[in-house]
Amino acid sequence: MPFTRADDHHLDSCWMTWNNSDTKLRVTTYPMVHVGDQQYYDRLSADLTRCQYVLLEGVSWRLGDAKRPLYDLVARNLGMVAQERALRVPASVVRINIDMRGSEFRMRFFSLPLRYIAGVVLLRRLLWLLTLPHGSRGKIVRLGILRRLGKRSRDEESPLSQLVVGSRDRRIVENLARFYREHGQTDEPRFAAIVFGAAHMPAISLGLRQLGFQVGTRRWVEVLRIPVPGNGGA
Repeated sequence: MPFTRADDHHLDSCWMTWNNSDTKLRVTTYPMVHVGDQQYYDRLSADLTRCQYVLLEGVSWRLGDAKRPLYDLVARNLGMVAQERALRVPASVVRINIDMRGSEFRMRFFSLPLRYIAGVVLLRRLLWLLTLPHGSRGKIVRLGILRRLGKRSRDEESPLSQLVVGSRDRRIVENLARFYREHGQTDEPRFAAIVFGAAHMPAISLGLRQLGFQVGTRRWVEVLRIPVPGNGGA
């Protein structure tokens, strides 16, 4: 089941609405890539206004869960926006973090080999540096975002990937089941959104199926587009 699709110049996200015959709760999954065009986040923010719940991700290796967007500098260089800055969750919506607890993530993160820790700590500035030269920006988007999404291999995961995706996935599915037990049984129409990185969507979809949900509607929405070379592009 594809959650994103891309070529060398654009990326789409598949918004799926899930139905369950045992409840009137409807769940929509929104696969994210953490940077995109402002129009995409405007459309997503508007879509969330119909929801009663928004289930979100969020872990931090920093003490106290202090959060600084990892992708804000690279997004600015690329003429895009970072999800942390652009996504607006309506104040009327109940926000629930179903991710791994920050304390558990930090414990696991700081037990990794030093090269992985250093890579994450320096990632924000490294991404900024790589995209600083104007001529390399289009290539960075194509290689770092568009083509990479189509080549992800679970067989080649590093210890860092196993933590960032695999270990977190298990906690996410557990917390999703807990959310359903606490809020899922309703005789009135209610809507929940799951706004998570695309890499977590296979596990989230499996978790929803285990709870009795099936995919209803699908909408493909453009996340970002870069100009075609020769037409004023990078």
